[in-house]
Amino acid sequence: MGIDYMVYSPTRRERLKYYLICVSGLAFTGWLFFNSPVAIVFLAPLSLPFEKTWRQSRADKRRKELAAQFKDMLLSLSASFQSGRHMAEAIAEAKNNLLEIYPAAAPINIELALMARRMGPGGESEWEVLSDFAKRSENEDAQNFASVYYTCLATGGNLVGVVNRTAEIILEKMTIRREIDALMAQKKYEAKLLTAVPFLILLYLRLSSPAYLTPLYTTAAGLLVMAAALGALAAAFFWSGKIMDIEV
Repeated sequence: MGIDYMVYSPTRRERLKYYLICVSGLAFTGWLFFNSPVAIVFLAPLSLPFEKTWRQSRADKRRKELAAQFKDMLLSLSASFQSGRHMAEAIAEAKNNLLEIYPAAAPINIELALMARRMGPGGESEWEVLSDFAKRSENEDAQNFASVYYTCLATGGNLVGVVNRTAEIILEKMTIRREIDALMAQKKYEAKLLTAVPFLILLYLRLSSPAYLTPLYTTAAGLLVMAAALGALAAAFFWSGKIMDIEV
């Protein structure tokens, strides 16, 4: 059974680390904005629904990592096809080649090892294995490659040319992706900085002039203002992330 790249299943250590960081951050936020143990108690449980967002971000990161490594897999397959090897042999050779580039725990090496077993001892058809990988990875390039490979098998098309062209297209997309990331890096940094500034200002006032903030912590109007400010900061942070998440 292969990895479902739409779902991320963290280890116990990863979950413990997440909850330690998230609960600590929420507790600090409750103390900073409301100066109340009650607020800390109410904010800390938000780490439970936030875990879904955290898992999704980890799954997205793993899919992007796999997409970048898939290009090297295609280049290795192309070289093998040019040497006259068929798909099962090319996959086995790619498994050995990519172990020299990426660690054994890298997604592409895990997938290549699985594909080599399924095509070899498992006796599954090459199309079924490639199609399953494309479906699980949610990678458009892998899905296109699997479809084109099936078409080449059915019509006797130029498989080497198809693989080479697919690798070129992926490389072009990766180049565009890097250019976009370079352009957005400063904006992402500015968004994070703007989100952190109110926290830093509040922390400075709490440490230097605690009496200045007393009306915000002791009156209903003050608590409402702090709640609205915190909600606005959270909304701005999530919206900025969505706006700057550009797919290529």
